[in-house]
Amino acid sequence: MSTKSIEYVADLLPDGHLSIPDKIKKKLKNIPNKKVRVRIELKTERVVKKQHPAFGIWSDRLLEGSTVDTAREFRKKLESREDASG
Repeated sequence: MSTKSIEYVADLLPDGHLSIPDKIKKKLKNIPNKKVRVRIELKTERVVKKQHPAFGIWSDRLLEGSTVDTAREFRKKLESREDASG
């Protein structure tokens, strides 16, 4: 048994069927056991979500270690400022 691949872009019809060009329909009539392998790749438009300007603002300030250590370090810096209240 030999295998031949045919590739094309089909339209999804309102009833759920796929369109097949006439040229390919003619080739399908010559298939002896009338079974074909179908692979469907959905082509969709990629939606890019706009990120908030503050997204990742702290990424360069995160230290290796636990978040507790990071919070403690930030708190220590804040409390040592002259204009800090507290």
